Amino acid sequence: MEYSTVTYGPPVHGNKPLTPEELAAFLAETRHAIIGTTNPDGSPRVTPVGFLWDGTSFYAMADGQRYWVRRNLRRDPRMTLVVEQGDDYRAVVASGRAEILDRDVGDLTRRILVKYFGAEAGAAYFDQFQREPNENRVVVALKPDRMQTWQRDDGEDAAWSAPEWTSP
Repeated sequence: MEYSTVTYGPPVHGNKPLTPEELAAFLAETRHAIIGTTNPDGSPRVTPVGFLWDGTSFYAMADGQRYWVRRNLRRDPRMTLVVEQGDDYRAVVASGRAEILDRDVGDLTRRILVKYFGAEAGAAYFDQFQREPNENRVVVALKPDRMQTWQRDDGEDAAWSAPEWTSP
């Protein structure tokens, strides 16, 4: 996987990449990801999802009949996933080719449900899923080819730069 950092414009107080430990902690928090796929006409489609990160891949539960899975990913598996925290300027952008997993997804499904609903409620949801089989239930996996992370750097050594202004 190619790993890089990115800066969009001059940072007010600088920025820096998340360390591997910060990345793991950030992605373990209960937050949503936005998945971007490409519609058949070339326009973008974005979808919020719950996800799980195992240190090498992202996993999201989905109904295989959803438009973004059925039409977009089956036709063009390229996908981008964004997880961000707007109030403290932390973000992860991961891109690569998604894989639609439709067999043996019980453990991943259970882990995603527990992450978002807690141990007791997540287990109850998982039990309900098992009692009500759905042949369309899938997990979308993304092992990123490229990942960018950043966070605000307010430390003493943070680079500060103001935009350059020119007079007409």
